[in-house]
Amino acid sequence: MNATAAPEVDTGEVRARALKGMIVLVARTLASQGLRVVSALVLSRLLFPSDYGLFGIVSYAASLGVFLGDLGLSAALVRQPHEPTQDETFTIFWCHQALTAVIVAAVCALAPRLTEGYALGPGAVPMVCALALGLFLSSLRVIPLMALERKLAFPAIARAELVENLAQVACTLAFAWAGMGAWALALGALVRGVVGLVCIWWASPWRPRGVFRLEVLRRLLGFGLAFQLPPLVAALVAGWVPLVVGHVLGKESVGLVNWAWALASTPMMLSAVLNRVAFPAYCRLQDDPAGFAEYLATSLRRLSTVLLLALPVAVMGMPVVVPLFFGDRWSAAVPLVQWFSLECLLVTLTGLLATAQNAGGRPWERLVVVVGVGVAKWGLGTWAIHRFGLAGIGPMGVTVSLAEVWVTAWLVSRLNPALRGLVFQVVEPVVFVGLLLAGTFVAVEAWVMEGALVRWVAGVGVFTLLLLVRERVPGTLSLLGVLRDILAFVRSRRAATTGM
Repeated sequence: MNATAAPEVDTGEVRARALKGMIVLVARTLASQGLRVVSALVLSRLLFPSDYGLFGIVSYAASLGVFLGDLGLSAALVRQPHEPTQDETFTIFWCHQALTAVIVAAVCALAPRLTEGYALGPGAVPMVCALALGLFLSSLRVIPLMALERKLAFPAIARAELVENLAQVACTLAFAWAGMGAWALALGALVRGVVGLVCIWWASPWRPRGVFRLEVLRRLLGFGLAFQLPPLVAALVAGWVPLVVGHVLGKESVGLVNWAWALASTPMMLSAVLNRVAFPAYCRLQDDPAGFAEYLATSLRRLSTVLLLALPVAVMGMPVVVPLFFGDRWSAAVPLVQWFSLECLLVTLTGLLATAQNAGGRPWERLVVVVGVGVAKWGLGTWAIHRFGLAGIGPMGVTVSLAEVWVTAWLVSRLNPALRGLVFQVVEPVVFVGLLLAGTFVAVEAWVMEGALVRWVAGVGVFTLLLLVRERVPGTLSLLGVLRDILAFVRSRRAATTGM
C-alpha cells in the first residue's frame, strides 16, 4: 500500500490535543493512584518484605522481555511523517509476536537456574513461566495502542487503563486475602494484562490486515533500535537491585528496596503521562524549532516547580507516614523511601528531556548516556552495597541521576538555538533546593530532640523559610513565580471551559 501524508496539524492544534490528552491521563492517573494507595495500605498488612522480594526477582527476569520484544518499531511508526500503511502495521505486529515467542521460550528454559541461584524455592519456577507468558499480553497491544497514540486519542486510552487498574487492584487484594503471598502480586499483574488487552483492542480502530514486507522492517529498524536500546539498557541497569542486592543481602532486602521504590516513585506516574503525550506532540513539532523549545521549556519548568515544592515536605514526613500507615515492619525502608523520592524527581526530569531527545532524532545520544549511567550504577552500586549495605543505595542513586539529568539537558540544548540556557533552567533549581533540604535536615537534627511528628513540622518550617530566602537570591529562577503562572494558567483554562 502506498504511504499517505499525515494530516496537516499546526502547532496550536498539536498543543491543544496534547493538553487535552494530558488532562484526561492525569485524571486517570489520579484515580489509579487512589487505587494504588488503597492497595498498598492493605497489602502492607497482608504481605511481607520476603513476598515483595520474591516477586521482584521473578518479575524482573520476565519483564526484560517487554523491552527485548519491542525493537522500537512502533515508535518509528509514530515518528514517521506519513500515516502508517496496513502493510507497515501488519509487518511490525507480527515481528513483535515472533520475537516475544522466542523470549518467552528462553525465559522459561532459564527459570530453574534463576530460582536455584537465588534460593527462591521450586514454587518460583511456575511464577517465572506464568509472567513470561504474560509478555504476549503486552506485545499484542503494541500496535493497537500505537494507532490510538498517533491520533492523540488519549481519552480512550485513559478509560482502558483505568479499567485494567481496577481489575488488578481487586484481584491482587482478593488473592492476598486468600493467603497466596507473592502469587497475589503475580496473578494481579496477569489479570491486568488480560483486561487491558481486551480494552485496548476494543477502543482501537486497527485490525491486523495487510502483507508482511521485509523492506518495512529494514527501513524502520534503524530508528527503532536506537529508540528501544536506552530503555532496554535502563532495564538491565535496574537489574543490579534484584541481582546484586538479592545475592549479597537476600530477598528480604530486595523486598524492602522494591517496596520503597514503589512508594517513592508515585510522582513518576504523572511524569509517565507527560512523556507519553509529549513524544507524539514533539514529533509533530519537528518543523517548528521555536514552538518545540517553548513547549519543552514550559513543561520542564512547571513540572520541576511542582515536584521541588512538594517532594521535600513528603521526604521529611516519611518517618511519620510509613510506620503510621503501613506498619512497623516497613520502618527499615524509611531512609530508602527518602532517597528514592529525590532520585525519582531527577528521573522524572530526565524522562521528559529524553523524550525530546528521541523526538528530535537523537536516540543514539540517549543510548550513550544510558550506557554510561548503567556502568556507573553497577560499579558504584555494587561497591556501595558491599561497603554500606542498604544505606549506600540511596546516595549512590541520587548522585548518578543528578549527573544524568545534567548531561541530558546539555545534549538537548544542542537540538536547536532556541534551547540555549536549558541546562541552567533545569539544574539550578534542583541543586539549590537539594542544598536547602540538606540544610534543613542538619538544622532539625541539631536543634529538635522531640518525636518524629515534631521534627517533621519543624523541618517544614525551616525549609519554607530557606526557600523564601532563596527567592531573593539574584540570578536564581523563581519557583514561586512559576507556581503563580501555573495557577493563572489553570484559572484561565477553567474560565475558558466555563464560558463554552
